[in-house]
Amino acid sequence: MEAAPNRVEAAGLLTMDLEKLLPLPPCLAIDLATFMEGGYLLREKPFREALKAHDWSQYAGAAVAIWVSTDAIVPPWAYLLVGMYLAPYASFYAVTAPEALSDLYRLQALERLEYERFRDQKILLKGCATVSPVVLVEFFRRVMPIAHLIFYGEACSSVPVYKRKKT
Repeated sequence: MEAAPNRVEAAGLLTMDLEKLLPLPPCLAIDLATFMEGGYLLREKPFREALKAHDWSQYAGAAVAIWVSTDAIVPPWAYLLVGMYLAPYASFYAVTAPEALSDLYRLQALERLEYERFRDQKILLKGCATVSPVVLVEFFRRVMPIAHLIFYGEACSSVPVYKRKKT
């Protein structure tokens, strides 16, 4: 008995799983309030001492959100000091809410992709993924001018999104 033909392969679709294309390292967060007196008062000398005593190796290879869980006023130099300590360990760090970290990381990763490999391709953007619409739309914006066709969803139920017009 012959195997059923693979319609995705037969259609020449390049299935893009953005979770695999843009994998995330472990995502961690560092709350600057934990280095402040009462979570609100940042005095330079105690802040520097607390940062110096902190175990920064726990962030090795991670993407790190630098944030403040209170409505404390934090001077910009404080974020810079935290970045200085994270730099030898973290693969990525940014001042952001922890829930926005994966988007920032993936948006930066999109900057490094080689898009020419998508030229004239029929692309199926995988739909059952945890990649946010922010990242999905940014990928689409970059690949749309060079792709031939772009679908969204799964091979069994995709939605045509874009078809380049013949010139």
